[in-house]
Amino acid sequence: MFGRQKSSVTVIVKAAFEEARLRGDRRLGTEHLLLGLLHHDEAARALGVDLAAARAALEQLDRAALRMLGLEVGELPDTPRKHPAVPATALTSSARAVLNQAIKATTVKTRDAEVPRHLALGLLAQKSPDPVAQLVDQLGIDRAAIRARLA
Repeated sequence: MFGRQKSSVTVIVKAAFEEARLRGDRRLGTEHLLLGLLHHDEAARALGVDLAAARAALEQLDRAALRMLGLEVGELPDTPRKHPAVPATALTSSARAVLNQAIKATTVKTRDAEVPRHLALGLLAQKSPDPVAQLVDQLGIDRAAIRARLA
């Protein structure tokens, strides 16, 4: 289902780190991997969601979490603040596990074509309280339908 694109693994991971940086997060989590995966056109089509919708859903989840703590955040500026880059070693244990699993499920020869599919499947398999599970629920992604399509 996912065709070969120029170094898709690298593109997805770099995009995930950039998404984490844009949000001002200090670590790369599974939610950032999903955002990075949505930079891959075929993955976004397969999941039935676009990057802007995923970013908006993640912001809604953040605001809800802050409200639970008694904090209300007003309107945020359209242009993101300048945040430092997220260190390459700053992956959450869950993000590291999903990424490693996706890479190990492929061969070197098929890696670029297959990692996006395995990464999508790994992210869909995450359970709450993992941030990506909450994001998938917020986006209304049908896990079973997507798994059946990608398997």
